[in-house]
Amino acid sequence: MNRVDHPFVPGWQGDRSWTAPGEPPSAFVTFEAGDLGAPFRIAHGRDMMFDHGELVQDYNFLDYFFGDPAAPVRARHYLGERSVAVYLPGLPEDANLAQARAAFPEDALRYLRRRFHAIEVLTGEGYCELWTAA
Repeated sequence: MNRVDHPFVPGWQGDRSWTAPGEPPSAFVTFEAGDLGAPFRIAHGRDMMFDHGELVQDYNFLDYFFGDPAAPVRARHYLGERSVAVYLPGLPEDANLAQARAAFPEDALRYLRRRFHAIEVLTGEGYCELWTAA
């Protein structure tokens, strides 16, 4: 694997996937010019729930982490869905949608808007739609 530095986000690196001898270099890692809101970490997870040995729920997801690693903004995308759900650290438990909108980091919002059909955010009323594509 080759380590690849992000051209605009200091300290953010990706890995190029392995390429067989004689094949062109892998394009697995790509960066968009001006992609300043890139997450500092993306993690894949899968939660499988069984009832007496029978699979009843299977959640396959990607978690995106933005901002301060000590208290990151976390966005979860369930694979196969068109939306992403976001948790904003430090937001009061009883916060409304307007407060969540005001606290949402603009660079992370731009990053997510380019990739998802809808963005939901956790408020005191549960997950509320913050943005949806027209």
